Amino acid sequence: MKIKKFITNPMFLICISAVISALPFTFDFLYPISWVSFVPLFLAIIKNPPQKIRQMFGYGFLFGLVYHICIYYWFIWFYPLDYADLGSVLSIVVVCLAWFGISLVHGVLWCIPTMLCGVMAKRVKNPLCLSALMIVGIMLSQKITSFSEVSFPWVRISLTQYRATALIQSASLFGIDGVDIIILSVNALIAAALICPVKPKKIAAIAATGIFIANLSFGLVRLNTEIKTEESLNILTVQGSVASEDKWDYDGDKVCFETYQKLTTQNITDNTDLVLWPESAVPVEYRSNKRLKKYQKLAKEVDTPILAGILKKEKGILTNNAMLIDKASISEPYTKRMLVPFGEYMPYRQVLAKAFPFLENINVLEEDYTAGKDSALIEIKGKAVGNVICFESIYPSLARESTLDGAELLVEVTNDSWLKDSPAMKQHLAHGVFRSVENSRALVRSANSGISATIDSRGRIIKELAAEEQGVIADTVYFENEKTLYTKTGDIIFPIYMAITAILCLIMILKKKKCDS
Repeated sequence: MKIKKFITNPMFLICISAVISALPFTFDFLYPISWVSFVPLFLAIIKNPPQKIRQMFGYGFLFGLVYHICIYYWFIWFYPLDYADLGSVLSIVVVCLAWFGISLVHGVLWCIPTMLCGVMAKRVKNPLCLSALMIVGIMLSQKITSFSEVSFPWVRISLTQYRATALIQSASLFGIDGVDIIILSVNALIAAALICPVKPKKIAAIAATGIFIANLSFGLVRLNTEIKTEESLNILTVQGSVASEDKWDYDGDKVCFETYQKLTTQNITDNTDLVLWPESAVPVEYRSNKRLKKYQKLAKEVDTPILAGILKKEKGILTNNAMLIDKASISEPYTKRMLVPFGEYMPYRQVLAKAFPFLENINVLEEDYTAGKDSALIEIKGKAVGNVICFESIYPSLARESTLDGAELLVEVTNDSWLKDSPAMKQHLAHGVFRSVENSRALVRSANSGISATIDSRGRIIKELAAEEQGVIADTVYFENEKTLYTKTGDIIFPIYMAITAILCLIMILKKKKCDS
C-alpha cells in the first residue's frame, strides 16, 4: 500500500514525467517515449487537480524545472571559458548561471498549464476539457520563450522526433506547433483513458490511436510522393573543426583560411557548383572587399563560388553575415537577423553589465553585433537561396520568410564549436530538420565543428559529419518550388486550437450552470 501510495503521489508522477520526457533530447533513439512520457503529468494534474494557487504553481514549476535541468545540462560542456579569459571559478559561475538560470526561467513558465487546469477544475471536472487546457498552457510555456531580449526557444517537444521523419511530416501543414499538439494530444487521451469510466475510456483510447495512426499515415504518404525537380546543385560542405580558442586567437584568420583552403582544394571536383563554409569561417571583421582578396583568389583557383560566414564592420556597425565569394564578384551580404543573447549582444545591458560585469567577456569581440532586417536571398545558378545563420534555425518564421520571398533552397552556416560534442549538437540539428519539413526545402548545413548535414525537403538526413570531426560532405541537392500549407499560412494552428478549447470550456461551464440551476 505504501509503495502504491508513493508511485501515485502527484509529486512523484510529475518528477518521473519530467525526467522521462527529457531523455529523448539526449538519446534520440528513445523518441517513441515522447508519445507517452507526459501521461504521468496529465494523470497527476487531471485526476486530482490542484486546488490552491500555491499548489498549482508548485506542480507546474516542479515539472518545468526538472524537465529543463535534464535537457540543458549540456551547458557544462562550455567549461572552461578560456576564450573569454575567465578563470575556473568564474567559468563555473557563468556555466551554472546559464544552466540553472535558463532552467529556472523556463521552468516557471510551466506553471501556466497547471494554473489554467487548477482554476478551470473548480468549475468543470471534465478530463478532456482539462486536458485541452493543459495542452494550451504547455504550448504557451514553450512559445513565450520566443519573446524578450533573452529569447531562447530551444526546447520544443517535437524535436525528439527528428530522426522519425514519418512522424513529423504534419509540420508541412501546421509547423512544429502542430506536431507538438499532436504528441501532447496522444498523451492527454491516454491519460484520459486511464481516468475515465468505461465508455469514455474506450473513446479516449480509440481517439489516441486514431490520431497517432493518422499522423503516421500522412507522413508515410508524403515521404513517398516527393517530386524532385531536375534543377540541382552539387555542394561541397566543409567542416574544418577549428577549436574556439584557435579561431579567436590573434592569428585565427590564418588558421581558419589554411584549414578551409586545404579541405576545399583537396576535395573539389569539376562537378562542384558551390563550396559551403560555416559561420565565421572568416573570423575577423573586414571593412572593405580588399580584405577578401585571398578568398576570391581561392574561388578563382577552384573555379567555384564559396558561400561563407563572414564578419563585417562598416561605419562602426558590426554584423554577422553569409556572403557568396566568386572569382569576379562578391555578393551583398545576408545579415543575421536573430542574434544570440550574451554571445552576440548584451541584453538589458544597463542592468546586467553592472550586476555581472564578467558577462561582457562572453561576447568574443567585446562588442555588440547589429541584426539584419530582411531575408536578403543570394542567387546561385539563377536560383534564389535563403540563409539562416546558427541560432536563427530555432525560429520557424525566418526560414518561412525566406521561402515566401522565393528561396528554393535553404542554407545554414553555423559555429557550434562552443557546444563541443554535447547533446546540444543534435538538438540544434533537429531544428534544421523541422525547417526543411515545414517549407519543403532541402537544407544544407555547414557547421565549424559539426554537425554538418545534407537534409532533403522531407527532413531526411542524407549525409552528416559527426561532432568535432574534420571533413567534407559532397552531395547533390535539389531546388524546390512547392509551397506547403505551413509556408502559406504560418503558425495559425495554435490560435485555432486555443479558440476551440475556449469554446469547449465555455460550453462546459454553461452546461454545468444549467444543470446546477
